[in-house]
Amino acid sequence: MAVFKKVGEQITALSDALGFERRDLRADLGMPWDYVKSKIMNSHFKWDYDEIECYCMFVGYPRSGHTLVGSLLDAHPDVVISHELDALRYLRAGFSREQIFSLILHKDKVFTGKGREWTGYDYAIEGLWQGRFRNLKVIGDKKGGGSSRHLQAKPDIIEKLRKEVQLPIKLIHIVRHPLDNIATHKRKWSVQPSLQEAIDSYFKRVEANAKLKSEVAENEWCELTHEEFISDSEKTLRTLVEFLEVEPYEDYIKAAAAKVFDSPSKSRTKIEWPQEMIDQVAERSQKYDFLKDYEFTV
Repeated sequence: MAVFKKVGEQITALSDALGFERRDLRADLGMPWDYVKSKIMNSHFKWDYDEIECYCMFVGYPRSGHTLVGSLLDAHPDVVISHELDALRYLRAGFSREQIFSLILHKDKVFTGKGREWTGYDYAIEGLWQGRFRNLKVIGDKKGGGSSRHLQAKPDIIEKLRKEVQLPIKLIHIVRHPLDNIATHKRKWSVQPSLQEAIDSYFKRVEANAKLKSEVAENEWCELTHEEFISDSEKTLRTLVEFLEVEPYEDYIKAAAAKVFDSPSKSRTKIEWPQEMIDQVAERSQKYDFLKDYEFTV
């Protein structure tokens, strides 16, 4: 009972700090069980964490292609990237390195077992290594937009992560056209914001990511656009694999890249954009080197 009480107190503090929406609170209610489950898994399974060479996480914006990139990297024989675990939430709630790693491995296996379908897309790649691994050299979690929200709430969380996992950190920042990100946020969020609210929310994430970029070492940061990943998936995937310092096996690169769809969805065309709002987004984007080269048309 003491364990559940301790975790319950951590959950309350975490939720209060972030002002989580109801859907996040539902996830928090599962944390006491996750705490116990991760302890049990570590005592029963002999995972060799000593072979792991780095921890990988995504930062960015919801609906920017993180699921696709995470699933393709997870197909590499030496990489495990869990889907939507939200590892930083567990870090903030006081889970240990071993508990977080066990939850990542479990989440990856479960997601694969269910077919790797998400928001209407199929991310399974037959014949590769999703849900399993050969030599576990890279471990991490795909929660791009959520990770940026943690950065907003607790700017020093990367340093806390670095200390807890005791590994080099690799950060993947995926950028998509701001108008597409903002339009998707406005359309898909559970409580639909106004267009101005969606714009402001987007740029809060942008600022958090830009600040993080300025604070980490060059070899800890890999930045790519959703659009370039789709237009030249083999080249971009090879860049990502080399960034993680694992072998870019040619058969893996070709099979994984073949899963990439032909063209990005232009979500910006699915809402009405007053010209003054487009101009505002264009002007605010000029402050950031990773946004300023986009053309702001609908």
